[in-house]
Amino acid sequence: MAIPGPKTFNDIFAALFCLLGVVTFFISLKGSLRSHSIRLSAIALIVGLALFCNNVWVYAASVFIIATAITETEFLQNLVAILRGSRHYFDYKIAISGEIPPPKEVKIIHRQPMEFKILNTLWTKQVNKFPTFNPLFTFLISQNSPEYMKFRESGGKLIGEGLVNETEKGHYHLTQEGWEYCKQHYKEFPSDQWWPNEAIDEENLKKTLEDV
Repeated sequence: MAIPGPKTFNDIFAALFCLLGVVTFFISLKGSLRSHSIRLSAIALIVGLALFCNNVWVYAASVFIIATAITETEFLQNLVAILRGSRHYFDYKIAISGEIPPPKEVKIIHRQPMEFKILNTLWTKQVNKFPTFNPLFTFLISQNSPEYMKFRESGGKLIGEGLVNETEKGHYHLTQEGWEYCKQHYKEFPSDQWWPNEAIDEENLKKTLEDV
């Protein structure tokens, strides 16, 4: 007697599930067993057809279709939203429920003087020389400077925050995020900067802030 191969074995199970689906469908005609029989019939037929198709996408669809018969639809919607990374779906649910989401924790960043000095220098020179943020102003201090180590440490922190980036030659420049940050917070910057004699150009500053 020949042993059925994988394809034949798959077809046998598919036929059995389809047969089970047909049988349970007729059982569902009895009023007392209708609810559970219809569900069982639908599940059996879906499994049978999925086995006949033998396709990974059909299997995936079958799982969700069957899941709708045995679990809450809202649970499946939440699962799909999580898999797709859809935050808007949960925002919508909060909105229609009337619930007020808890306030987001405000992260307070305590900046070191050197961080302000770097930001203030980049901001002032960028506004004065290239107020349209194109090209980028870059600068680097000498390695012999007593501030160099602190300069690098603070620069690295600003890079980690996404406010500053570094060229291949090690020069710092503002990122787009850093540019927008400076527009919002430049009034909070201490006056300390490199080349302090160069005051900010007020006309260029007005042009820069027009987009805020």
